[in-house]
Amino acid sequence: MVGLGRFGGALAAELWDTGCELIVVDKDPEAIAPFKAKSGAAFVADANDPGVLESVGAKDVDVAVVTSGEDFEGTVLAVSQLAQLGVKTIFARAASERQAHVLRAVGATRAIQVEDEMGHRVAVQVLNPASEHLMDFATHFRVVPWLAVPAYVGKTLAEAGFRKFEINVLGVFQKDAQAETKPKLQLAAPDCRIQQGDTLLRVGEEEKLEHFLATTS
Repeated sequence: MVGLGRFGGALAAELWDTGCELIVVDKDPEAIAPFKAKSGAAFVADANDPGVLESVGAKDVDVAVVTSGEDFEGTVLAVSQLAQLGVKTIFARAASERQAHVLRAVGATRAIQVEDEMGHRVAVQVLNPASEHLMDFATHFRVVPWLAVPAYVGKTLAEAGFRKFEINVLGVFQKDAQAETKPKLQLAAPDCRIQQGDTLLRVGEEEKLEHFLATTS
C-alpha cells in the first residue's frame, strides 16, 4: 500500500481487519504511526525515490495499491516502478478518466475513480429504493475475504467448523502455483478441502467475524 491519506488509510485498516498481510509506505511519519501495529511492515519513505519500492520488498507482493492523493505524478511514478518490478496486480487511484487512462498505460491493472464508483452505488439506491432498505437491513453483515491460516489448511469446510462461529463461506479462491491466470471462485461445498494460499469469502455479522479473527490470529 503506497499512500495513507484518508482513502488509503481507511482501505489499509479494512484490509488489515480482514486478515491481509500489509506493507505500507508513506513519507509522512504521522500517517505511518497508526499502522506500525496494523501492518506486517510500515516504512516512512518517498515511494517516488528510485529503489525505495524494491528495497521494501514490493516485488514479492501479490497486489499493490497506490493512493497518493493529489500527487498524480507521484502515483504515476509509483505505478510505473511497481510494474517494472513485476507486480501483476496494481490498483491506483485516479481523479478523472484521463488520469485513469494514463495509469493503465504505465501498468495499473485497475484505476479506481472513488467518486464515480460511489456515485454509481448511490444511483442504484435512488433508482431502486428497495435495495436501500435491503442494505439497511444488512448493515451489520459483511462479506470479507480471508486468507486461510495454517491451522485450517488440510481441513474440509465441514471439518473447519466455521458454523460454530456463526460464519458461512460463500466460495473459495483456490491458489494454483502452476497457473498464470487469476484463481476462480469455487463453490463452497462441505467437502472442499482448504489448501495453503486459499482465500475464503466469508459472510457473517461483524461481531462474529471479528471474534473469529481474534480467535485465529
